[in-house]
Amino acid sequence: MLIPVGMLSFLLSVHSCEKVDDQSPVIKTIAITSMEDGSYKISGTLTLLGTEEITEHGVCWNESGLPDIHGPSTKLGPLSIAGEFSSIVPGLEGNKTYYFRAYVVANSVPIYGNEKAFITELGSDNRVSDVEGNIYRTVKIGEQTWMAENLKVTKYADGTPIPHVAAQEHWFELHREDLAYCWYDNLIALGYESGALYSWPAASRDLYGSDLNPSEIQGVCPDGWHLPSDSEWDQLEMYLGMDPEELDKQDWRGTDEGGKLKPAGTRDWLSPNTGATGETGFNAQPGGYRHGSGAFIGMGTTARYWTATKNGYSYGWYRQMDYDNSAIGRDFQGVYRGHSVRCVKDE
Repeated sequence: MLIPVGMLSFLLSVHSCEKVDDQSPVIKTIAITSMEDGSYKISGTLTLLGTEEITEHGVCWNESGLPDIHGPSTKLGPLSIAGEFSSIVPGLEGNKTYYFRAYVVANSVPIYGNEKAFITELGSDNRVSDVEGNIYRTVKIGEQTWMAENLKVTKYADGTPIPHVAAQEHWFELHREDLAYCWYDNLIALGYESGALYSWPAASRDLYGSDLNPSEIQGVCPDGWHLPSDSEWDQLEMYLGMDPEELDKQDWRGTDEGGKLKPAGTRDWLSPNTGATGETGFNAQPGGYRHGSGAFIGMGTTARYWTATKNGYSYGWYRQMDYDNSAIGRDFQGVYRGHSVRCVKDE
């Protein structure tokens, strides 16, 4: 059936007046830039304005992840055009990890951009580099200065390479005096996130070990730093509040001391990350470990750190923090296992 021209114009007119569904704004978090005065500029961009009225926009941040407008945030008011915007944020603590997102509020509902993380600027006293140029944050806890990241160097401070043992069968064949390091699951990207795993002889570069405080064993640590002894870990734990009578016990000790060493949230640690507060800045990283069989175990659930102290000829003492425990474990294992390393500054 033919439709008269007049009627067709009427139908088109009616169709053009139908209500178009509201389209939500699209927001993207861009970057953070440090300013000369010590503040930070956090930038976002509204890539799609949408059809909803934007009554507020800005940026938000926190130390645990997924920041929202109910925590620290800036408020820049209504927004009527798409494009980039930024906020100046002063007063952030140095040597800390923060998470941030750009946001808009449309129809009273907050809409967030993607999350990004950054570490605030370090002064020269708050970082150390190894022989390969890797830079590590550091933190002073009590009278000790610790690395705040797991070591990932593959050479000793004098330039001597540490043997890289990747294959499971080759790790299984390690003996009590063999030097070895690896990356978890043999993925270097994981290693650069969570550090390398070292056999005890590689970590200490020593056959006998030490329980002195300080240990006087440099091992795999940079010049001016050393592998902490069992006694030096005891010192840290007492500073965190552990009862001295528990120090020499084997297995889990204390109450919340491990939680003070773990960063809050579940970005790196699996849930529930029991007791984690991050208050010390130690930033224990759950890099897992390598079993004597060569199997990789525990990424995201456990952090295990060699001490410079041996228990007999074949075993080394280590410290442990887990995702479901707020205490600190103390135990010994075969020196051919692969554990993480944290170094302590020579004083």
